[in-house]
Amino acid sequence: MPRTEMGVRALFSTSNNFSEKRNNDEFYGAFGALLMGASAVYCSTMTSSPSLLEQKKKKKKKQAEEEEEYQYQRRPKQKYESPPPIPVHGPESHIGDYNDPPPRPDLPTIPLAEVEEHCDDDSMWFTFRGAVYDMTFFLNGHPGGKPRLQMAAGQDLEPYWEVYRQHFRGHVVGWMEKYRIGNLSPSDAKEAATKNTFGDMFEDSPEHDPNLLVAAARPFNGEPRIDLLTRDYYTPNELFYVRNHLNCPDIIPKDYRLIVKGRGIKKHVFTLDDLKTKFPKYEVVTTLQCAGNRREDLHGERKIFISPHWVVGAMSNAKWGGARMRDVLEYCGLDVDAMALGTKTPKDITHLEFEGYDADETGYTYGISIPIDKAVDGLGDVLCAYEMNGRPLPRNHGFPVRAIVPGHVGNTNCKWLHKVMVKNKPTDKPWCQKSYRGFPPDIDFENDLSHWPGNVDMENSTIVQTMPVQSFICNPPQNSLIGMRDATDIELKGVAWSGGGKEIKNVDVSIDGGRNWTSAKRHKPIQQRRDRHWAWTQFSKKVTLTPEIREKLGKGERVNVELISKAMNSDFNVQPETMEPYWNARGVCINHWYRVKVTLDPNLEKGTVMHGNVEDEFPNTPSGGKFKEPWGMGGFTSDYKHQSDPRARKAPESAHF
Repeated sequence: MPRTEMGVRALFSTSNNFSEKRNNDEFYGAFGALLMGASAVYCSTMTSSPSLLEQKKKKKKKQAEEEEEYQYQRRPKQKYESPPPIPVHGPESHIGDYNDPPPRPDLPTIPLAEVEEHCDDDSMWFTFRGAVYDMTFFLNGHPGGKPRLQMAAGQDLEPYWEVYRQHFRGHVVGWMEKYRIGNLSPSDAKEAATKNTFGDMFEDSPEHDPNLLVAAARPFNGEPRIDLLTRDYYTPNELFYVRNHLNCPDIIPKDYRLIVKGRGIKKHVFTLDDLKTKFPKYEVVTTLQCAGNRREDLHGERKIFISPHWVVGAMSNAKWGGARMRDVLEYCGLDVDAMALGTKTPKDITHLEFEGYDADETGYTYGISIPIDKAVDGLGDVLCAYEMNGRPLPRNHGFPVRAIVPGHVGNTNCKWLHKVMVKNKPTDKPWCQKSYRGFPPDIDFENDLSHWPGNVDMENSTIVQTMPVQSFICNPPQNSLIGMRDATDIELKGVAWSGGGKEIKNVDVSIDGGRNWTSAKRHKPIQQRRDRHWAWTQFSKKVTLTPEIREKLGKGERVNVELISKAMNSDFNVQPETMEPYWNARGVCINHWYRVKVTLDPNLEKGTVMHGNVEDEFPNTPSGGKFKEPWGMGGFTSDYKHQSDPRARKAPESAHF
């Protein structure tokens, strides 16, 4: 399959037969040539002699082989052994018919033709498995953005949800029942489910290391096995958590352009080579954590209606290299020194907006913004990064250039960076205004955020920029069986980090559910200055067993224990014990104690670690070791009609992996 050129997907994706068009070589070739300004060359090819055509075919084949090898050479080798294969259906408890709308004979039967007429902003109806819903009110409340809702209006949701299976965890259909207005006839229901097709814009996504737990398959979002996070201070590129909001662009380096424009500067367009030659390369070590890390902890009796539902591992650490953002802005005419020193504070310059090359099916691109103060600060260390751990950025992590904003929430570190814009306000993009906001505990999705903005008091909601102090125990893994023959202690290992560059000053650990605590040894092999502690701190501690535990082990009994860590940063902020005081409907900035359940076995050799839960090969589970709601890989294997293993789907360039 030919490589996707920048921008082609956005033009094709408004059609329901996107995949069909994409696989049509004649259509793709003509369009691709037109986009690249070479339509004349393409037309002449069609009338060339057979020998010339044959030469061109051979040349094209050779270029494809060279490109495949190039992609392979860019791919980091798998460092750690793969976990056991995932059963095709996952644990049986993860599969159910809870997505089937209940029978509603009290509602009228509505013809499919009538439903199809309600397909604009003024009236938006949808069908799903024979049920009809009026979701007009939801236009601005959809977490995935307005364009995607508009795209499916007047149609059946099944083909769309086949791609976006995070909708299949049960609570979405249950909530929609409130807005159900009727039923389709059996024949119309059958026709609706098969009438429209929806192409998978993620079909050429890169393959992922099998040690990444799939939190959402499309777009891919994956978190590393947390028991691997303490093996390396710098997280290997292939294990670094992946957060994709939209598609994963495959950008040819020579075609890359960075556009810098806005208030107080002259517009410039930079190539990748420009960034490498016009500006000195700086390196910074920083941890990135997704705003929604541990989101699954908040999904219980009260539901979270935004994806992905990270479990615990959406946090990783790397060394990044590239041009300083302040140097780029200064080159474009911004007086960064005066602004950083406070001698010049333009009232019409408050934010820096980033926009990526990644786009949804309608061509709408990802965007986010940060305060301008962070970007111009000489100690802010914001980068236009093109290296990750000494290598070119992997495609999944923004190749060829991404923003790195040390100390700030992961989503501000815009991947596939296309535009940098100096603004007088935060971006209007929904990821900034809606998705990454913290709301008071009395605000929920069902009654408030789904009716955006409704009665939500925006003055009492905050756009996430920096994150609170965080820590969790990685080893021993959750739900493990640990050999304790003749043992008098147990070793704990984990990671801790705080947003805003605050230093981790202490990490306390407990092996009895928080009744008793002891301070762990902190490990940070690099030096970072005050309020620039961008990188995480690893910790370890051999904790002496309590007399009660030793007595039970001495009798040959297995003992269940609960391991906990709590970190304190340089501002004396400490992780809270529970989530209830700060529960929020978007599931962001989650940092209550992470509780690890393990079983000590006096009959197994000391040092033996076995996974006690045969159903889940990953130790990543919510606090306490169990999912409150069926997990099914974030919904990908939850529904009985949509069963497949995300790892079974191989990307074209993954043949060598």
